Amino acid sequence: MLSARNLTAGRLQEVAKQWSECIHSANDRAKPNDLYCGRAYREGRLAADLIGAELAILSAGHGIVRENQEIAAYGLTVAPGKSDSIQSKIRDEAWSSAKWWRALGDYAAASISLSEYFEQASADLVLIALSENYATLLSSELASLDEESAQKMRVFGAGLAKHLPANIQHCLMPYDARLNGPQSPINGTMTDFPTRALHHFAMALHEGRLCGRSSAEDRCQVEEMLKGWSAPVIPVRKKMSDQEVISFVLKNWGKTDGRSGATLRLLRDSGNACEQTRFKDLFKHAAASRVKSEVGAA
Repeated sequence: MLSARNLTAGRLQEVAKQWSECIHSANDRAKPNDLYCGRAYREGRLAADLIGAELAILSAGHGIVRENQEIAAYGLTVAPGKSDSIQSKIRDEAWSSAKWWRALGDYAAASISLSEYFEQASADLVLIALSENYATLLSSELASLDEESAQKMRVFGAGLAKHLPANIQHCLMPYDARLNGPQSPINGTMTDFPTRALHHFAMALHEGRLCGRSSAEDRCQVEEMLKGWSAPVIPVRKKMSDQEVISFVLKNWGKTDGRSGATLRLLRDSGNACEQTRFKDLFKHAAASRVKSEVGAA
């Protein structure tokens, strides 16, 4: 699999060209259905199937990926602090994920812009699920969309208002933490919130509870649907240090059969807190130290 961590650091244009050469020369390719397996992707797939729409993926490694397009498996993110963060490879002082997106479009021959996608899709509605990182990534492109394209958009995600340009603000649908609560038919965590919100919207379109005529009307109808729903009660948990988490994993290894997800649930059920991505990294450290101890004992 292609990984950003293996790139040679350099200027933005140099790294973008280097990455583009890697993805174009890769032999092993597959369609999105065979590459993406998380809940966020599955929710988008369900939504698209429900309303007979094309599912396209906004990829920080490939650009806009169409559902029948074959792409190379890859590891690249614009989120800082990750092992495959492209930011760690860019030596430009004025870094921004939006600049990476533009550079990716310059060098990735298969990549298209949002405006080109709108022209090719010729759809009445385009539903877009975004994380905060991806809203920032696409900020310049969103700002450049013409009024006709903007009117077709419905945007889904949490905390996006401060990242969206003025011409797109009206497209943001008013989903909030109530989508995660007990009355929601499609609850979950904030990790998959954007595509769950999109899926709920698609369900309402399919059932005739939304008409999609205007973003203002759709916003009002979404607000009406969310009435009476409550956000989940978030328990107050004790934050643990890295060493405390590792010790907890090792102590309860047998109880959870060494399963990361089960161990995280046990940790939280015991009144402790640890963010999911951080826990995964610490779990790997704990597993590695356990193997090392067993080798030493042998």
